[in-house]
Amino acid sequence: SFLKTVFASFTGMILVLLLLAVLIGVMLTAKETPQPIEDKTLLTLNLGVPIVDRQPRQKFASVIRGALQDRKSDRQSLRAVVTALRKAAKDDRISGLYIKGNVVRDGYASGWAALKEVRKAIEAFKASGKPVITWQEGLDEATLYVVSTADRLVLNPLGLLEFNGFASEVPYFRSAFEKYGIDVQVSRVGKYKSAVEPFLLDHMSEENREQLDTLLNDLFDEVVAAVAKSRNLPVSSLHELAQKEAVVEADQALKRGLVTAVGYYDVVREKLEALTGTEAGKAIENQKSVSDYFATLTKDDKAKDKLAVIYAEGDIISGSDKDQVSGDYIASLLRKARTDDDVKAVVLRVNSPGGSASASDIIQRETILLAKKKPLVISMGAVAASGGYWISAYGDEIYAEPNTITGSIGVFGLFLNVQKLVNELGVKVEVARTAPAADVFSLFRPKTPQEMAIIQKFIDHIYAEFLDKVAEGRKLDRAAVHEIAQGRVWSGKRALELGLVDKLGGLEDAMASAAKRANLDSYAVEEYQKEGTLLEELMKEMGMEVQLRQNPLVDTTWKQVQYLLSLTDAKGIYARMPYDLIIH
Repeated sequence: SFLKTVFASFTGMILVLLLLAVLIGVMLTAKETPQPIEDKTLLTLNLGVPIVDRQPRQKFASVIRGALQDRKSDRQSLRAVVTALRKAAKDDRISGLYIKGNVVRDGYASGWAALKEVRKAIEAFKASGKPVITWQEGLDEATLYVVSTADRLVLNPLGLLEFNGFASEVPYFRSAFEKYGIDVQVSRVGKYKSAVEPFLLDHMSEENREQLDTLLNDLFDEVVAAVAKSRNLPVSSLHELAQKEAVVEADQALKRGLVTAVGYYDVVREKLEALTGTEAGKAIENQKSVSDYFATLTKDDKAKDKLAVIYAEGDIISGSDKDQVSGDYIASLLRKARTDDDVKAVVLRVNSPGGSASASDIIQRETILLAKKKPLVISMGAVAASGGYWISAYGDEIYAEPNTITGSIGVFGLFLNVQKLVNELGVKVEVARTAPAADVFSLFRPKTPQEMAIIQKFIDHIYAEFLDKVAEGRKLDRAAVHEIAQGRVWSGKRALELGLVDKLGGLEDAMASAAKRANLDSYAVEEYQKEGTLLEELMKEMGMEVQLRQNPLVDTTWKQVQYLLSLTDAKGIYARMPYDLIIH
């Protein structure tokens, strides 16, 4: 009787869970069904939703929350935004574009290169003769960079416009490490390979300051030139604003020609009502987000020929984690594209500061094999540096935006030991070994000079390999590559001059080039890491997430800890950009 009761209860629980899954599945599927586009539809772009290269897989908790609370995704893909804007420009049912929200960055999302592509797509939409309207509560450089293209740019009367130049803060940990008994040993090649600086010094080296100053000025000059062109202003006036005032009130922004009007939302609402045929006082319902509009576009799924897009977004690590730029996983996607006869060309979109040298090399090997068989074009995003450049070097053609961060051709090894810390805690670690270097990667002792010499030999060898590969892949003189390498980061604009990239342009330009190289007139675009349906993701994930609130200091410190934890290469040798540049 007891077993029958237990079995009945268990069966009932399973049936309830299955019923719940079916109900949620029906709800999610209904939500995913694209609604038809009506005449006088207003396209909307929310800059407050981070723009990513690859749409991340949704977790169980966020899927359920989105379904129950009718919330949209907290990410939007760059390709969806750009394609939707360009298609909408020719769609007679779309009456205009409304841009809302300030740019929100999250990791590699909404980087400057991505914003450049969005900005170009908005300009193409505007060129169709349809109005582009935005109302902003306040403006910063990133948001102004995008919305300065608008016909009607209205700023809230109490809003401020920030235009104070670019800065990048680099935390240094030497004093903290000394205080808590943590020692660091490093091995590196290149005077600009400053990835290890924050753990060795308590100040910025002159070489690092030189490269950062050059990079920040290049990126800021791109913003100044673009805003000046859109608002029909002299470049000098924007430089003067950044140098002397930094922040101005709404009326001053209007006086200087940076905005077209000062007013509350109701000032633009009347125009939005007219564009959508909405009666005064009623909610504006005839709107479509760029993501929702993209979902309605007819895809050429019947085309036999395919152009594959593969995304490498984030730190490069060893392993096969499908949510990361894992060496084995990305290599498997490249191999799949190489062996699929229907795939005629491939675009590798790189938005990565690098990471594991061995994982980068595993990916690069597949790019070499792929490029021998079919066209491979590289599209660089916000950052494609160090290991990110390593995996790009053998592309038939490399595209970057002027404000892409690339280069950083160098290698380093970083090794921590906590011997002093544990000793001060009263802990003593003894070791038994069969050879002197059996515990060479132990956290509980420093490495000997002989061990560091051996490691330096490996570092030098990998750096030499890096130079050889870049010289061969890019068809450059090796000595010339060494001169511009040494770990130095460059803007896409400078990289073009140096021969590290071939053309300035975005993902769409790279796709067009790949298709042309493969002589494709009609083809289907296949994104290998495309996000599954909400129902599919629900069935994949059966865990819950907890989102912790963080203050800026905790967030910055935790990111540094995550950076250390991400250094998972078995040999401790990395081809990575110097820290994560947060430019504001």
